[in-house]
Amino acid sequence: MIGRDPGADVVLTDPLVSRHHAELRQAGTQWRIVDLGSWNGTFVNGRRVTEAPIGAGDIVGIGHALLHLEGGTLVEYTDEGDISFEADDLVVTRSGRRLLDGVGFALPRRSLLAVVGPSGAGKSTLLGALTGQRPADSGEVRYAGRDLYASYDELRQRIGLVPQDDILHPQLTVRRALRYAAELRFPADTPAAERNARVEEVIGELGLTGQAKQRISTLSGGQRKRTSVALELLTRPSLLFLDEPTSGLDPGMDKSVMQTLRDLADDGRTVVVVTHSPAQLDLCDRLLVLASGGKLAYFGPPGEALAYFGQRDFADMFLLLDRSRDVDWTARFRASPEYARYGTPPAAARPRPRPARCRRRSRASSRRCASSPCSPAATSR
Repeated sequence: MIGRDPGADVVLTDPLVSRHHAELRQAGTQWRIVDLGSWNGTFVNGRRVTEAPIGAGDIVGIGHALLHLEGGTLVEYTDEGDISFEADDLVVTRSGRRLLDGVGFALPRRSLLAVVGPSGAGKSTLLGALTGQRPADSGEVRYAGRDLYASYDELRQRIGLVPQDDILHPQLTVRRALRYAAELRFPADTPAAERNARVEEVIGELGLTGQAKQRISTLSGGQRKRTSVALELLTRPSLLFLDEPTSGLDPGMDKSVMQTLRDLADDGRTVVVVTHSPAQLDLCDRLLVLASGGKLAYFGPPGEALAYFGQRDFADMFLLLDRSRDVDWTARFRASPEYARYGTPPAAARPRPRPARCRRRSRASSRRCASSPCSPAATSR
Protein backbone atom coordinates (compact mmCIF):
# COMPACT_ATOMS: atom_id res chain seq x y z
CA MET A 1 0.00 0.00 0.00
CA ILE A 2 1.26 3.46 -0.98
CA GLY A 3 -0.38 6.60 0.36
CA ARG A 4 -0.54 9.45 2.82
CA ASP A 5 -2.02 7.25 5.58
CA PRO A 6 0.52 6.62 8.38
CA GLY A 7 -0.40 2.93 8.21
CA ALA A 8 0.59 2.54 4.55
CA ASP A 9 3.65 0.51 3.63
CA VAL A 10 5.08 3.44 1.70
CA VAL A 11 4.08 6.68 3.42
CA LEU A 12 4.24 9.79 1.23
CA THR A 13 3.57 12.94 3.24
CA ASP A 14 2.59 14.95 0.19
CA PRO A 15 -0.62 17.01 -0.16
CA LEU A 16 -1.11 15.64 -3.68
CA VAL A 17 -1.19 12.03 -2.47
CA SER A 18 -4.43 10.32 -1.37
CA ARG A 19 -4.52 8.44 1.93
CA HIS A 20 -4.79 5.10 0.11
CA HIS A 21 -3.33 6.03 -3.26
CA ALA A 22 -2.05 2.85 -4.93
CA GLU A 23 -0.94 -0.73 -4.34
CA LEU A 24 2.03 -2.74 -5.55
CA ARG A 25 0.89 -6.29 -6.19
CA GLN A 26 2.76 -9.46 -7.10
CA ALA A 27 1.35 -12.19 -9.36
CA GLY A 28 3.89 -14.93 -9.86
CA THR A 29 7.08 -13.22 -10.99
CA GLN A 30 5.30 -10.09 -12.24
CA TRP A 31 4.71 -6.87 -10.32
CA ARG A 32 1.78 -4.55 -11.01
CA ILE A 33 0.97 -1.07 -9.76
CA VAL A 34 -2.76 -0.48 -9.17
CA ASP A 35 -4.32 2.96 -8.63
CA LEU A 36 -6.95 2.97 -5.87
CA GLY A 37 -9.12 5.74 -7.29
CA SER A 38 -6.66 8.43 -6.21
CA TRP A 39 -7.41 12.14 -6.58
CA ASN A 40 -4.30 13.09 -8.60
CA GLY A 41 -3.47 9.81 -10.32
CA THR A 42 -0.72 7.20 -10.55
CA PHE A 43 1.75 7.42 -13.42
CA VAL A 44 4.12 4.94 -15.02
CA ASN A 45 6.84 6.53 -17.17
CA GLY A 46 4.78 9.72 -17.33
CA ARG A 47 1.51 8.05 -18.40
CA ARG A 48 -1.50 7.94 -16.09
CA VAL A 49 -2.64 4.37 -15.40
CA THR A 50 -5.33 2.55 -13.46
CA GLU A 51 -3.26 -0.65 -13.47
CA ALA A 52 0.01 -1.52 -15.20
CA PRO A 53 2.89 -4.00 -15.02
CA ILE A 54 6.19 -2.52 -13.86
CA GLY A 55 9.78 -3.67 -14.04
CA ALA A 56 13.18 -2.48 -12.86
CA GLY A 57 13.44 0.18 -15.59
CA ASP A 58 10.03 1.80 -14.99
CA ILE A 59 9.42 5.01 -13.04
CA VAL A 60 6.24 5.28 -10.96
CA GLY A 61 5.06 8.84 -10.27
CA ILE A 62 2.80 9.52 -7.28
CA GLY A 63 2.44 13.15 -6.27
CA HIS A 64 5.95 14.60 -6.11
CA ALA A 65 7.50 11.19 -5.49
CA LEU A 66 9.20 9.06 -8.13
CA LEU A 67 9.62 5.40 -7.28
CA HIS A 68 11.26 2.47 -9.00
CA LEU A 69 11.34 -1.25 -8.39
CA GLU A 70 14.40 -2.96 -6.94
CA GLY A 71 13.94 -6.66 -6.26
CA GLY A 72 10.36 -6.34 -5.02
CA THR A 73 11.09 -3.11 -3.15
CA LEU A 74 9.82 0.32 -4.16
CA VAL A 75 12.64 2.84 -3.72
CA GLU A 76 11.72 6.51 -3.68
CA TYR A 77 13.45 9.35 -5.43
CA THR A 78 12.71 12.63 -3.68
CA ASP A 79 11.91 15.62 -5.89
CA GLU A 80 12.64 18.81 -3.94
CA GLY A 81 13.16 20.98 -7.00
CA ASP A 82 16.95 20.86 -6.58
CA ILE A 83 17.44 19.59 -10.14
CA SER A 84 18.00 20.88 -13.64
CA PHE A 85 15.60 22.63 -15.99
CA GLU A 86 16.46 22.91 -19.68
CA ALA A 87 14.99 24.13 -22.94
CA ASP A 88 16.39 23.02 -26.28
CA ASP A 89 15.77 24.75 -29.63
CA LEU A 90 12.19 25.89 -28.95
CA VAL A 91 10.35 27.11 -32.04
CA VAL A 92 6.82 28.54 -32.11
CA THR A 93 5.18 29.67 -35.35
CA ARG A 94 1.77 31.30 -35.67
CA SER A 95 0.20 32.29 -39.01
CA GLY A 96 3.55 31.92 -40.73
CA ARG A 97 5.34 34.17 -38.24
CA ARG A 98 8.00 32.91 -35.86
CA LEU A 99 7.31 33.96 -32.29
CA LEU A 100 10.16 31.86 -30.84
CA ASP A 101 13.20 31.07 -32.96
CA GLY A 102 15.40 28.29 -31.56
CA VAL A 103 15.51 29.38 -27.90
CA GLY A 104 17.53 27.12 -25.62
CA PHE A 105 19.16 27.31 -22.20
CA ALA A 106 20.10 25.22 -19.18
CA LEU A 107 19.20 26.58 -15.76
CA PRO A 108 21.40 25.62 -12.79
CA ARG A 109 19.90 24.22 -9.62
CA ARG A 110 18.17 26.45 -7.04
CA SER A 111 17.98 29.28 -9.55
CA LEU A 112 15.94 32.41 -10.15
CA LEU A 113 15.69 33.23 -13.86
CA ALA A 114 14.37 36.53 -15.23
CA VAL A 115 13.10 36.67 -18.83
CA VAL A 116 13.25 40.17 -20.32
CA GLY A 117 13.09 41.84 -23.73
CA PRO A 118 11.29 44.50 -25.73
CA SER A 119 7.52 44.31 -26.20
CA GLY A 120 6.57 41.65 -28.72
CA ALA A 121 9.82 39.71 -28.31
CA GLY A 122 7.98 36.51 -27.33
CA LYS A 123 8.24 36.50 -23.54
CA SER A 124 4.68 35.26 -22.94
CA THR A 125 5.07 32.73 -25.75
CA LEU A 126 8.21 31.39 -24.06
CA LEU A 127 6.40 31.16 -20.73
CA GLY A 128 3.62 29.10 -22.32
CA ALA A 129 6.19 26.76 -23.89
CA LEU A 130 8.17 26.33 -20.67
CA THR A 131 5.10 25.53 -18.56
CA GLY A 132 3.69 23.13 -21.14
CA GLN A 133 0.40 25.03 -21.32
CA ARG A 134 1.13 26.04 -24.93
CA PRO A 135 3.85 23.63 -26.11
CA ALA A 136 6.40 24.70 -28.69
CA ASP A 137 5.96 23.45 -32.24
CA SER A 138 9.39 21.87 -32.04
CA GLY A 139 12.15 21.50 -29.46
CA GLU A 140 12.16 20.04 -25.96
CA VAL A 141 11.71 21.19 -22.38
CA ARG A 142 13.43 18.86 -19.90
CA TYR A 143 12.90 18.69 -16.17
CA ALA A 144 15.51 16.52 -14.41
CA GLY A 145 16.29 15.05 -17.82
CA ARG A 146 12.64 14.11 -18.48
CA ASP A 147 10.67 15.44 -21.45
CA LEU A 148 8.03 17.80 -20.02
CA TYR A 149 5.72 17.48 -23.02
CA ALA A 150 5.88 13.67 -23.12
CA SER A 151 5.19 13.40 -19.36
CA TYR A 152 3.02 16.49 -18.99
CA ASP A 153 0.07 14.81 -17.23
CA GLU A 154 2.41 13.79 -14.43
CA LEU A 155 4.89 16.68 -14.34
CA ARG A 156 2.27 19.45 -14.47
CA GLN A 157 1.57 18.69 -10.80
CA ARG A 158 5.05 20.00 -10.03
CA ILE A 159 4.43 23.32 -11.80
CA GLY A 160 2.98 26.46 -10.24
CA LEU A 161 1.96 29.39 -12.47
CA VAL A 162 1.15 32.85 -11.15
CA PRO A 163 -0.52 34.89 -13.95
CA GLN A 164 -0.14 38.62 -14.35
CA ASP A 165 -3.72 39.29 -13.25
CA ASP A 166 -4.69 38.15 -9.77
CA ILE A 167 -7.28 35.34 -9.70
CA LEU A 168 -8.30 35.92 -6.08
CA HIS A 169 -11.83 36.81 -4.96
CA PRO A 170 -11.49 40.33 -3.50
CA GLN A 171 -14.16 39.86 -0.80
CA LEU A 172 -12.46 36.83 0.79
CA THR A 173 -9.84 37.10 3.47
CA VAL A 174 -6.37 35.77 2.69
CA ARG A 175 -6.86 32.76 4.95
CA ARG A 176 -10.29 31.86 3.58
CA ALA A 177 -9.13 32.21 -0.06
CA LEU A 178 -6.24 29.83 0.60
CA ARG A 179 -8.47 27.38 2.46
CA TYR A 180 -10.89 27.25 -0.46
CA ALA A 181 -7.98 26.70 -2.85
CA ALA A 182 -6.62 23.88 -0.67
CA GLU A 183 -10.04 22.22 -0.60
CA LEU A 184 -10.14 22.26 -4.41
CA ARG A 185 -6.56 21.10 -4.98
CA PHE A 186 -6.00 18.52 -2.26
CA PRO A 187 -7.42 14.97 -2.38
CA ALA A 188 -10.99 14.73 -1.10
CA ASP A 189 -9.87 12.47 1.76
CA THR A 190 -7.56 15.15 3.21
CA PRO A 191 -8.84 16.16 6.67
CA ALA A 192 -9.68 19.84 7.14
CA ALA A 193 -7.11 20.08 9.93
CA GLU A 194 -4.39 18.86 7.57
CA ARG A 195 -5.41 21.29 4.83
CA ASN A 196 -5.58 24.20 7.25
CA ALA A 197 -2.16 23.36 8.69
CA ARG A 198 -0.68 23.60 5.19
CA VAL A 199 -2.45 26.93 4.64
CA GLU A 200 -0.94 28.33 7.84
CA GLU A 201 2.49 27.02 6.84
CA VAL A 202 2.32 28.85 3.51
CA ILE A 203 0.99 32.03 5.12
CA GLY A 204 4.02 32.04 7.39
CA GLU A 205 6.44 31.25 4.56
CA LEU A 206 5.20 34.20 2.49
CA GLY A 207 5.13 36.64 5.43
CA LEU A 208 1.34 37.06 5.32
CA THR A 209 0.58 36.32 8.98
CA GLY A 210 -0.39 39.94 9.65
CA GLN A 211 -2.71 40.00 6.62
CA ALA A 212 -4.36 36.58 7.06
CA LYS A 213 -7.61 38.06 8.36
CA GLN A 214 -7.73 40.95 5.88
CA ARG A 215 -9.92 40.97 2.80
CA ILE A 216 -7.93 40.70 -0.39
CA SER A 217 -9.51 43.93 -1.63
CA THR A 218 -7.75 45.83 1.20
CA LEU A 219 -4.25 44.46 0.48
CA SER A 220 -1.48 46.38 -1.22
CA GLY A 221 -0.36 45.24 -4.67
CA GLY A 222 2.67 43.46 -3.25
CA GLN A 223 0.58 41.65 -0.61
CA ARG A 224 -1.92 40.50 -3.25
CA LYS A 225 0.92 39.15 -5.37
CA ARG A 226 2.31 37.29 -2.35
CA THR A 227 -1.14 35.79 -1.79
CA SER A 228 -1.23 34.62 -5.42
CA VAL A 229 2.18 33.01 -4.92
CA ALA A 230 0.97 31.42 -1.67
CA LEU A 231 -1.96 29.86 -3.51
CA GLU A 232 0.44 28.14 -5.93
CA LEU A 233 2.75 26.99 -3.13
CA LEU A 234 0.00 25.02 -1.38
CA THR A 235 0.81 21.86 -3.35
CA ARG A 236 4.59 22.35 -3.02
CA PRO A 237 5.49 22.83 -6.71
CA SER A 238 9.17 22.51 -7.50
CA LEU A 239 8.85 24.71 -10.62
CA LEU A 240 7.31 28.16 -10.16
CA PHE A 241 6.58 30.53 -13.07
CA LEU A 242 5.38 34.11 -12.72
CA ASP A 243 4.14 36.50 -15.42
CA GLU A 244 4.92 40.15 -14.63
CA PRO A 245 4.64 39.78 -10.83
CA THR A 246 5.80 43.35 -10.16
CA SER A 247 3.66 45.10 -12.79
CA GLY A 248 2.12 48.25 -11.30
CA LEU A 249 4.04 48.04 -8.02
CA ASP A 250 6.05 50.88 -6.54
CA PRO A 251 9.86 50.39 -6.28
CA GLY A 252 9.67 49.25 -2.66
CA MET A 253 7.05 46.58 -3.37
CA ASP A 254 8.93 45.58 -6.53
CA LYS A 255 12.02 44.84 -4.45
CA SER A 256 10.00 43.05 -1.77
CA VAL A 257 8.31 40.69 -4.23
CA MET A 258 11.57 39.92 -6.04
CA GLN A 259 13.28 39.21 -2.70
CA THR A 260 10.48 36.77 -1.90
CA LEU A 261 11.17 34.96 -5.19
CA ARG A 262 14.88 34.94 -4.39
CA ASP A 263 14.12 33.26 -1.05
CA LEU A 264 11.90 30.66 -2.73
CA ALA A 265 14.70 29.75 -5.14
CA ASP A 266 17.19 29.52 -2.26
CA ASP A 267 14.81 27.07 -0.56
CA GLY A 268 15.24 24.67 -3.49
CA ARG A 269 12.68 25.67 -6.12
CA THR A 270 13.32 26.65 -9.71
CA VAL A 271 11.72 30.07 -10.25
CA VAL A 272 11.20 31.72 -13.65
CA VAL A 273 9.83 35.25 -13.83
CA VAL A 274 8.85 37.26 -16.91
CA THR A 275 9.31 40.95 -16.16
CA HIS A 276 9.54 44.40 -17.72
CA SER A 277 11.19 45.85 -14.62
CA PRO A 278 15.00 46.00 -14.65
CA ALA A 279 15.26 47.33 -11.09
CA GLN A 280 15.89 44.07 -9.21
CA LEU A 281 17.54 41.90 -11.85
CA ASP A 282 20.66 41.69 -9.68
CA LEU A 283 18.71 39.35 -7.37
CA CYS A 284 18.49 36.77 -10.17
CA ASP A 285 20.99 34.03 -10.94
CA ARG A 286 20.40 34.14 -14.68
CA LEU A 287 19.00 36.60 -17.17
CA LEU A 288 17.46 35.52 -20.47
CA VAL A 289 17.14 38.32 -23.02
CA LEU A 290 14.85 37.90 -26.03
CA ALA A 291 15.16 40.07 -29.12
CA SER A 292 12.49 40.80 -31.73
CA GLY A 293 11.26 37.65 -33.45
CA GLY A 294 11.76 35.50 -30.37
CA LYS A 295 15.52 35.24 -30.81
CA LEU A 296 17.80 34.45 -27.87
CA ALA A 297 20.08 37.47 -27.49
CA TYR A 298 21.74 36.61 -24.17
CA PHE A 299 21.68 34.06 -21.37
CA GLY A 300 23.91 34.41 -18.34
CA PRO A 301 24.41 36.36 -15.10
CA PRO A 302 22.60 39.73 -15.01
CA GLY A 303 25.81 41.44 -13.91
CA GLU A 304 27.50 40.63 -17.22
CA ALA A 305 24.63 41.52 -19.56
CA LEU A 306 25.27 45.26 -19.90
CA ALA A 307 28.95 44.76 -20.68
CA TYR A 308 27.99 42.15 -23.26
CA PHE A 309 25.66 44.60 -25.03
CA GLY A 310 27.98 47.57 -24.43
CA GLN A 311 25.25 49.62 -22.71
CA ARG A 312 25.11 51.66 -19.50
CA ASP A 313 21.70 50.50 -18.28
CA PHE A 314 18.93 48.07 -19.16
CA ALA A 315 16.73 50.76 -20.69
CA ASP A 316 19.48 51.43 -23.27
CA MET A 317 19.79 47.68 -23.82
CA PHE A 318 16.07 47.42 -24.64
CA LEU A 319 16.36 50.39 -27.04
CA LEU A 320 19.34 48.75 -28.75
CA LEU A 321 17.42 45.50 -29.27
CA ASP A 322 14.36 47.35 -30.56
CA ARG A 323 16.35 49.47 -33.01
CA SER A 324 18.63 46.71 -34.29
CA ARG A 325 16.09 44.24 -35.59
CA ASP A 326 18.27 43.31 -38.55
CA VAL A 327 21.02 41.96 -36.26
CA ASP A 328 21.17 38.18 -35.85
CA TRP A 329 21.39 38.31 -32.07
CA THR A 330 21.31 34.53 -31.67
CA ALA A 331 24.30 34.01 -33.95
CA ARG A 332 26.17 36.80 -32.16
CA PHE A 333 25.50 35.23 -28.76
CA ARG A 334 26.45 31.70 -29.86
CA ALA A 335 29.79 33.01 -31.12
CA SER A 336 30.53 34.75 -27.81
CA PRO A 337 32.60 33.66 -24.78
CA GLU A 338 29.43 34.09 -22.69
CA TYR A 339 27.73 31.30 -24.62
CA ALA A 340 30.73 29.04 -24.04
CA ARG A 341 30.50 29.70 -20.30
CA TYR A 342 26.73 29.65 -19.76
CA GLY A 343 25.28 27.71 -22.69
CA THR A 344 23.74 24.24 -22.48
CA PRO A 345 26.04 21.88 -20.54
CA PRO A 346 27.01 18.49 -21.91
CA ALA A 347 24.59 15.65 -21.17
CA ALA A 348 27.05 14.11 -18.71
CA ALA A 349 26.72 17.16 -16.49
CA ARG A 350 22.96 16.84 -16.14
CA PRO A 351 21.94 15.58 -12.71
CA ARG A 352 20.05 12.32 -12.39
CA PRO A 353 17.57 11.31 -9.69
CA ARG A 354 19.15 9.62 -6.69
CA PRO A 355 17.48 7.32 -4.19
CA ALA A 356 16.71 8.94 -0.85
CA ARG A 357 19.23 7.85 1.74
CA CYS A 358 18.04 5.31 4.25
CA ARG A 359 19.48 2.16 5.77
CA ARG A 360 18.24 -0.97 4.03
CA ARG A 361 15.97 -3.20 6.11
CA SER A 362 14.64 -6.68 5.74
CA ARG A 363 11.16 -7.43 4.36
CA ALA A 364 9.92 -8.03 7.88
CA SER A 365 10.89 -4.55 9.03
CA SER A 366 10.27 -2.60 5.82
CA ARG A 367 6.95 -1.24 7.07
CA ARG A 368 8.70 0.54 9.93
CA CYS A 369 11.21 2.01 7.46
CA ALA A 370 8.42 3.27 5.20
CA SER A 371 6.84 5.12 8.07
CA SER A 372 10.06 6.92 9.01
CA PRO A 373 10.57 10.58 8.06
CA CYS A 374 12.77 9.72 5.07
CA SER A 375 10.12 7.31 3.69
CA PRO A 376 12.48 5.75 1.14
CA ALA A 377 11.30 2.23 0.57
CA ALA A 378 8.89 -0.55 1.31
CA THR A 379 7.97 -3.96 0.02
CA SER A 380 4.50 -4.89 -1.11
CA ARG A 381 2.17 -6.74 1.23
